Amino acid sequence: MSEAGEGCLDHELSRQMAVLVEQLTTSGSPSLDVEVMKKLKRICRTSDLYVEHAFRLLMTQLEKGHAEIRLSTFQIIDELFNRSHAFQTDQDQPLPPPKAAAQKLRADTLKAVQQWHEKYSSGYKKLALGFNYLKTCKHVCSQ
Repeated sequence: MSEAGEGCLDHELSRQMAVLVEQLTTSGSPSLDVEVMKKLKRICRTSDLYVEHAFRLLMTQLEKGHAEIRLSTFQIIDELFNRSHAFQTDQDQPLPPPKAAAQKLRADTLKAVQQWHEKYSSGYKKLALGFNYLKTCKHVCSQ
């Protein structure tokens, strides 16, 4: 296997990852193929860039309109999340500079989420759940 240089992905490894994710998520099996998952994890271990690439591939699979695909995708995410610091995002990490723009971004985003909740949450359960999570667990919608 060829390795990625700093800051870029090896095209062949990226292609292999896409194939592995497709195999894992479209098998129809209620559990992941252990050997295929090992191959995916082996690639992810080479660099955080590959973990990020896996994240993007998996988010695409979550958009598919098939519960078995989504279940398998969730199972992969669960395995990667439990084993990779790069897959875990830090919600407490401050926004990048400039500070004034970061403060405006935070305020505008919070305002938009609150407005979406007020207007649309009765018809979108996921929006209501997300808003309630932010409010009760992260305490961001009460600021």
